[in-house]
Amino acid sequence: MKDAASPRPSSSSNHDRTRLYDYSPYSYMSTDKYHRELHNRLVNTLSDIYLLPDDEEEDARLQAEAKALDMAFESIYALVEAHLKKRVSTTCLDVGSARGYWIDQMASKIPSTQFTGVDLVPAKRSQKSRTSSSSSSSFEVHDVNGGLERYQASFDVVHVRNLTQGIQRFSSCIGDIAETLRPGGLGVFIEWDYQVYNSSRVAYTFSQATFDPSRRVVPGFQAPSFGRPSSSSSSSLFLTPSSAGSSSASTSSSTSSSPSSPFPPSFPGGGNGGGRSNTSTEQIPALVHFLRAVVRASTAAGSHISSVGHLGAFVQRTYQFKDVQVRDVWVPVNPQPGCDPQERKLAAEFRPAFVGFLNSCSPLLLSHGGYTATELSSLEDAARIEIMGGKVP
Repeated sequence: MKDAASPRPSSSSNHDRTRLYDYSPYSYMSTDKYHRELHNRLVNTLSDIYLLPDDEEEDARLQAEAKALDMAFESIYALVEAHLKKRVSTTCLDVGSARGYWIDQMASKIPSTQFTGVDLVPAKRSQKSRTSSSSSSSFEVHDVNGGLERYQASFDVVHVRNLTQGIQRFSSCIGDIAETLRPGGLGVFIEWDYQVYNSSRVAYTFSQATFDPSRRVVPGFQAPSFGRPSSSSSSSLFLTPSSAGSSSASTSSSTSSSPSSPFPPSFPGGGNGGGRSNTSTEQIPALVHFLRAVVRASTAAGSHISSVGHLGAFVQRTYQFKDVQVRDVWVPVNPQPGCDPQERKLAAEFRPAFVGFLNSCSPLLLSHGGYTATELSSLEDAARIEIMGGKVP
């Protein structure tokens, strides 16, 4: 993952859960004005761009992810804690706060800070969460694509983690976030780049395009078949985010997970037109297909998800941050044997969240990815094998 931090200048200028197969003929879900049902998952009604769900299954995934990322970014969050303790009374905004997991962790350490969480749906708070941080936290429903003028110059720290999938123009959003900081404030941005990397931390590359269901219109098109591998070998999978900022910390995380030898399938219909290409036996990991599909579908829904690789540049080009720091923080998904115990622990924490992400993308991929239910189920199963076992032919 990459992380970056930059202070704002002192100026007054502006566990592998069973998949909820969503294809049965009957289902019942309780909705409200903030939610609608989409492919048997509940998604928000405020934004058509962000189509990951908001339900109990997603809650379990987000809890697992939060625990892993809090561990991966421990040093960054230590800087945030120190910054908020500089004065007796400070304020912090968490953009995309979900159910307030990060706020709860920070509020337990800094009870004197007033935390505000913003998301597309109301935060469903447990009794324990409400009791532990009720006096120092509040949560509001707001789509940040519409701007943040109401929060101008209100916060000492702004925390943003894994937000780009729901953002229409990421550069503009970063500028809006900068405006919510007080002079000398700290901004933290964490995003992942939906890439796949091998154990040497090199992005997986291939000569053919990944499977795109829209190519069904091409004569001779054949969908790939994702099957359980007949043989296996251990692999190392890594995630990497990126960040920027010193008085304002900015982090963007790029997920990477890549087996030592790639998972099939053979890819059809590449290159110049219809039919199987002459490199149709090229082995492409299912995770590559899946993450590329997420980027295509998110883009089709209106997301600026493809901008994550430019996080540091976007932060710098607002000209409202100084001492911008950008770095990679690698999160192992399936580490090599004999690795550092801390790395193994982090991987164990993150794997369930990554598997949950496969399930969470179903509404998005079925709505904007062009997949049939059968194709998507096969792809998810193959990617799940890679994540949980790193087993590839």
